[in-house]
Amino acid sequence: MDSRVLEPGGPEDLGEGGLLEYLHFDGLEFGDVDVDGAELSECMFSDTVAGECRFTSLRMSATRYVGCSVTKLEMPGATIFGGGYKGVRVGALLADRADMSVFTIEDSRIDVLSIRDARVRRVEIKDSRIGLLDLTNSRLREVVVTGGRIEELIPSRGRIDGFDISATRVDRITDVAALKGVTISAAQAAEHARDLAEHLGAIVVD
Repeated sequence: MDSRVLEPGGPEDLGEGGLLEYLHFDGLEFGDVDVDGAELSECMFSDTVAGECRFTSLRMSATRYVGCSVTKLEMPGATIFGGGYKGVRVGALLADRADMSVFTIEDSRIDVLSIRDARVRRVEIKDSRIGLLDLTNSRLREVVVTGGRIEELIPSRGRIDGFDISATRVDRITDVAALKGVTISAAQAAEHARDLAEHLGAIVVD
């Protein structure tokens, strides 16, 4: 974000949709939100609580969320460039068919993070706990997960040009065949060896 001073934003601004830029939504409480065609540019949300939010055809650039809590956040087909989440709590974040790049998720808890059939580039997830990370059929490039934990991972079967999960804990991997092109650690390979062996057709006995 540049050095321009942000102006206070309120629920009425968000409800109108359209172009919203250089606004700071601080300490607010939203109910359910349904907005079509919004564009958020260089905005900030801090210490804000919201219910179920749906943004259709969202365009978002260099917008940050800090210390926010959202029950459900839907952004189907969104275009997201820059910015990120820090210290947020989200029940379900659904960004299927999104185009997401240069984005960071840090020190956050997300129960369900679904980025299916999407294009994801230069995205970093740091020190966060993800219940389910679903990347089915997404194209991944320079995506890195460090620290924290993923309870269940559904890898992409799409094109992968850099997806590194070697520095995080992954409890369960659904569809190990989709790990092709994914960077994992030796410890992770050993932990999931049985599933990998069974995928290769081996008969595993104790």
